Amino acid sequence: MLQQLTKELWHEGKIKIIFSTAGIILYLFYILTGNFSRIIKLPFFPRTISLIEVSILAFIVIFFVYELTLLKKNEDLLKKVSLNDLDSVEVLLSLMLLSILVNYIIYKFNILPLLYYLRFFSLVYFAFIIYLFLNLQRNINKIEWFYAQIGLLLCIIGWIIYFIEPDTERLNKFFEQKGIYLNLDPHKFRLIGNIFDPNFFGNILVMFISITMISFLRQSLQDRKRFIQKIILLIFFNITLLKTISRSSILGLFLMVFINTLLVGSWSFAKKKIEIFKKLILVDSVLLFTTLLDKDFYKIFERIKSIPVDNSAQARVQSWSNAKHYIGMSPVKLLIGDGYGFLNIKYGLQFIGFDSSFLNLILYCGLAGTAFFLMWLFKKIYSVYQNIRYDELDIKLHFINFCSLLLTYFIISWFNNLLFYQFWLILFLPYYYFVIDYERKG
Repeated sequence: MLQQLTKELWHEGKIKIIFSTAGIILYLFYILTGNFSRIIKLPFFPRTISLIEVSILAFIVIFFVYELTLLKKNEDLLKKVSLNDLDSVEVLLSLMLLSILVNYIIYKFNILPLLYYLRFFSLVYFAFIIYLFLNLQRNINKIEWFYAQIGLLLCIIGWIIYFIEPDTERLNKFFEQKGIYLNLDPHKFRLIGNIFDPNFFGNILVMFISITMISFLRQSLQDRKRFIQKIILLIFFNITLLKTISRSSILGLFLMVFINTLLVGSWSFAKKKIEIFKKLILVDSVLLFTTLLDKDFYKIFERIKSIPVDNSAQARVQSWSNAKHYIGMSPVKLLIGDGYGFLNIKYGLQFIGFDSSFLNLILYCGLAGTAFFLMWLFKKIYSVYQNIRYDELDIKLHFINFCSLLLTYFIISWFNNLLFYQFWLILFLPYYYFVIDYERKG
């Protein structure tokens, strides 16, 4: 609802260029510097909230004030929006805020949950207004170009970091000498990207590969130059992902390719879209052979075989076990949750979540809140499907890819806190908004 109102007001704005330029620069600076921005310790804020994230929050506050001045001049716009315009992400934000307010009433006030919520809210809303600023609405060529360029830049930065320092333990020591404690997990000769985590970085790359894959299927065979460029980009993304040597990332890649191939393949075959089917076989072959010919794939395979004795895998199992323990402490908590950001306050934990987005969601909002959010999300997705059934081929391919990605990330997020991870969130949401925009006709 707030997002729909922002769309309406944005068309009425007269200083768009100022907000657009400042917002896009801030967005690029955030995603290209990654966790390097945590180096600067801010007073009052925990280390996990960076200077740029505080800047984004300030930008959102200023933007809200500007929007309110426009709303006063266009009060009739309020009549155009309804609860049906409420986006599924807004539903999640509302549930999280409600969980915090209830805990403030029955437990006690603590500033940390509010700070974490403000960061989450500002990043969600910032991703939406960047989507507006870049004019990505229903522009398939532009959305593909956006993800190709961002993905390429992040991969190049990742490789530069890898060649400079492939050992995060030495990276930790280097920063500790400067009085900066990043507490990075120990990774050697794995590509960690500018977010210093091979698992999250690899799972973000799954998104870039999937969108490039769809762009490849849309590409005309007549334009050989662009066709070859997309093959090269696809191979580069895949090699970069394999260098993370991440089990969850290779699972994500496999799931995404399998679901896309199943859905696009069966649809193109049924509709006799033979050219799409041939290109699908080609893109699958490119991904398969580049994977099998890369020695890092076999390192991942060795890590999969070592799961029963691997410290990282055991830590995740323990995290799962702990999360289920807190969830099952009482039927009331199972139903309505413990509140977003309250785990460390109530139980003295050193973190606000476990290694599972869905278990965290149940801990924050309970089974009732989680079920409500998922039902609202699937309702929105079904509305998109209803509207694009008879639309052009290109948006159908992106809709299939979006569903494939969402299902992939939902599966991975049972043993990975991906859905609440800020850098995944800020990169995935523009694509989410792009697809969900087709819920409305015209």
